[in-house]
Amino acid sequence: MIQDDGDIVRAMGYVALYSSYLEEQIENMISMLNLVLKYEKGSQVSDKIRHAKKILRTLGAAEFANLISDLDTCAELLRDRNKYMHRQIYSGLGRPDTLKSTDPNIVDEVVLPSQLYQLANELSDFRQAVYRPMIFQIPNKIQNAMSSGRAYKAHQSPPAAAGTLASSRRCARRHDS
Repeated sequence: MIQDDGDIVRAMGYVALYSSYLEEQIENMISMLNLVLKYEKGSQVSDKIRHAKKILRTLGAAEFANLISDLDTCAELLRDRNKYMHRQIYSGLGRPDTLKSTDPNIVDEVVLPSQLYQLANELSDFRQAVYRPMIFQIPNKIQNAMSSGRAYKAHQSPPAAAGTLASSRRCARRHDS
């Protein structure tokens, strides 16, 4: 866990670093799931997350419910990252650190280093949450699907999944030891 030292610039660096690690882990999962259904849409991480969730549902929605929820949280965390990374932070001169946008319709907001450190720590936690099932659970399900003929070829689509799982990272977050 990264400790908050009050340095907003360092905190932004950790957000950038840990979000890239999370994106790399999602990319690794996509590479693994390509054995079931090849991902061909583009480079947007949100599209990759949707694709991964669709494949995981076909492999076993109940067994992957926590991972699917964690992927929803990853998408939320990456949206938060975008909010900080694609706006400007102005600080100093006796005023609080302020997050500004070039869009006049977006209101300025005070940002604290603690918010950024919390986000960086959550990005790190969820990178690990995405990685854990990739060790045994996902490979075993892929192997079972391929041996039973349930794996789909790149030109086929899996059956539509019923419903989606909502998550709140504050409420649904698991602390696995």
